[in-house]
Amino acid sequence: MRTSKVLLLALMAGGPFGPTVEAQSSLPISLFERYVESIRQQVGIPGMSGVILQNGRVVWERGFGYQDVEALVAARADTPYPIVDLTQTLSSTLLLRVCLDQHHLELGDMVVRWEPTFEDGDTTMAQLLSHAVPGGGFRYDPARFAAVGGVVDQCTTRSYAPLLAEQIFDRLGMSSSIPGTALLDATSPDRSAFTASTLDRYGTVADRMAVAYSVNGRGQPVRAEAAAGPMTASTGVISTVQDLARFDAALGDAALLTPATQSRAWENSGSLPTGLGWFVQRYQDERVVWHFGLAQDSNSALFIKVPGRGLTLILLANSDGLAGPPYDLSNGSVTSNLFASLFLRLFVG
Repeated sequence: MRTSKVLLLALMAGGPFGPTVEAQSSLPISLFERYVESIRQQVGIPGMSGVILQNGRVVWERGFGYQDVEALVAARADTPYPIVDLTQTLSSTLLLRVCLDQHHLELGDMVVRWEPTFEDGDTTMAQLLSHAVPGGGFRYDPARFAAVGGVVDQCTTRSYAPLLAEQIFDRLGMSSSIPGTALLDATSPDRSAFTASTLDRYGTVADRMAVAYSVNGRGQPVRAEAAAGPMTASTGVISTVQDLARFDAALGDAALLTPATQSRAWENSGSLPTGLGWFVQRYQDERVVWHFGLAQDSNSALFIKVPGRGLTLILLANSDGLAGPPYDLSNGSVTSNLFASLFLRLFVG
């Protein structure tokens, strides 16, 4: 970890790395790639995949290390991973698309209007999407956010998982994404909403999914249970950086949400560190829109956007090294993260 800290100190000081954006708006991709690999090895991530987009176009994609260490299967840009909490960015976009933009729902509605079993009758939809608590304050609570799925069910009178597949995955050509591996269980009630060929494709994607690892005290990877299981609005999606790049490009093209709704989703809700389904903060006078995924001793993910620069970084890993300790990303600040800090320093300044 010392090498990584020295790197960041050099970057913060300006370092002998040249300008943050090179001639003719090209990006310092090779420098970023070199240091990402160094940090990955330092923190012991067995396998990781990444993509960078500029103005909706993929300008870099790569796999690092191994998606299966024992079998020596290299990680690639099309390697599927559980994206854990990043599911929330898809879920919030789906709700805003099919409920808010189609005028079924208002952000000021009480959650219990749409999900009567919700535990807090004073929580509005805006507060639920921004992890806000009634009366003010912020509390990152994925279990509470999961109520978004029930709201979508009620406002559309359709089941959440097939609607996510139809409105996001199928619409955008995200063919290596699964709305929860629970669908692969023959007893799943949602299976009837999918064709046999779609379920077969989901099974193939699951078979290609990166093996999950914990990292022991000696920095060695140890096989772990993947962060999979039931689909909720907070977690459960399996995807690739290539598929998530399609989602990101669609957000930038206003292909999923109206411009007004998209803008609202990426604005802070009062003094909170969140918008609607995203974290939002400032870095060097630029707005940074981001989210993370974390399953302790299993999987992790980062999704970082700088809308003013048209830049996006997406990273997925088969250990918790992207977002686990020593980081506490649930507090609403991404700049303490080594990978995020490297990206922002090199590409934003």
